[in-house]
Amino acid sequence: MIDNAPDPVKETYMRMKNEKGKKIELKVIGGNYYIYAARGVWDKVKKKPVKKTVLMGKIDDNGIYREKKPKSIFSSTRVYEYGNSQLAWNLAQDMYSIMEKHPYRDQIIAMAIVKAIDPMPLRIVSSRYQKLYISRTLKPDLDPDELSRILGYVGNHFPDLYELFRKLMEPGGFLFYDMTSIVSYSRNLRLAEKGYNPDHEYDNQVTVIIAFSVNSWLPVAVDVFYGSIKDIKSLGYFIERFHDDNMGFIMDRGLFSESIIREFRRMKMHYIVPLRRNSTLVPYKVKFDSAFMYNGRPVQSTRKSSRYGYIYIFQDPMMRAEEESTILRDVASSMKDMEYFEDRKESLGVFAIISDLDRNPSEIYEQYKSREEVEQVFDTMKGDLESDKTYLRDNEKVKGFFFIVFLALRIRFRILKVLKEYNLLGKMSVNEIIFELSKMERIVEKNGTEYFAAVPKKVERIAGLFKDIIHMG
Repeated sequence: MIDNAPDPVKETYMRMKNEKGKKIELKVIGGNYYIYAARGVWDKVKKKPVKKTVLMGKIDDNGIYREKKPKSIFSSTRVYEYGNSQLAWNLAQDMYSIMEKHPYRDQIIAMAIVKAIDPMPLRIVSSRYQKLYISRTLKPDLDPDELSRILGYVGNHFPDLYELFRKLMEPGGFLFYDMTSIVSYSRNLRLAEKGYNPDHEYDNQVTVIIAFSVNSWLPVAVDVFYGSIKDIKSLGYFIERFHDDNMGFIMDRGLFSESIIREFRRMKMHYIVPLRRNSTLVPYKVKFDSAFMYNGRPVQSTRKSSRYGYIYIFQDPMMRAEEESTILRDVASSMKDMEYFEDRKESLGVFAIISDLDRNPSEIYEQYKSREEVEQVFDTMKGDLESDKTYLRDNEKVKGFFFIVFLALRIRFRILKVLKEYNLLGKMSVNEIIFELSKMERIVEKNGTEYFAAVPKKVERIAGLFKDIIHMG
């Protein structure tokens, strides 16, 4: 068929065949040239796969391709979710621009938008996306087989994403580094290995790391490792890939070791790492020489030098009172004795941080506490994005899947930043914002006329928080 087609038609067909990366066919019907997608479908009667073709669109004699328009089954008028759709789309614009040369940019961003708004399996991503107003502007192929193949492509080309991650990191910026274990139920997934998760459960899992920028409060990098790889080893891989002489890390308490501090110092990288309570670097008795306020609470502080940098020591009187009350209750119930209390009396409410930075103790304290805020939100969002378990059976697709999760997290954390700016954290959740804005609907009639449906007052107030992001036309 293609041999007899005009040259412009041939050129368009071959370009599409290369870009789509899947089987497409050119058919001539009534002198017109049509593009069909071919895929294998299991025939229950014949008990074998059979070929099925689906019309994608038409190429005219000048080589111009026109996609098949979806038929309106129930009504000539369509109602789209506008508020949540436009919010997610506009918050994803930075990534959309950075990924300008990626061959599957539109599909990836569409998947991330759906994941951020309403996480669901690949097989119904297309249906969910068609309810969003953005589907009128961004029209990617969201066929489930195509999406699955794209996830594999992203995972296969994961090293190419490192350059993208570098663009997201501010020069000399500090990073929060967080690691989580994702349980896998796939027997064929090589990445899934036996290992201990943070709850000390020994299970088949993959290890996912995400780095957050201190300055932007947004995720800036993600990577996936074998489940048995230790925290320190994965951090080493991360530093190797994203090394910047002025980059620094704010770590979790469980990641401290003298060897990793020595490595940071050798690489001349900045670090802020909390010490364990029983660390020998923290003196038994501490004489505090300053104090500051944090979130309305007084905190005592002091600083001393060590061979690994500065040790900042803090005591929160309220935390001390809580810990003292807990131990004394145990003494009263005979679970512990007074000797136990006296041994720990001096260290109650005390914790220490080691850093190479010569700063005011209050600055170090605030930077570490910011990490705790991000960590808590990230733990919540893992559940919201339903990414705590995966049945994906291919290493590359798992990596591709978590890149989509990463992009969705960036959308959701941007919403969170707005809530933080308006002092609404704890009063309103990201899920609530997305749900309420789904009630801001845009009606599109068959003749192209568009208008908003009636918007509830609560939705108007929420939209007001994002007035520079949700465009009302």
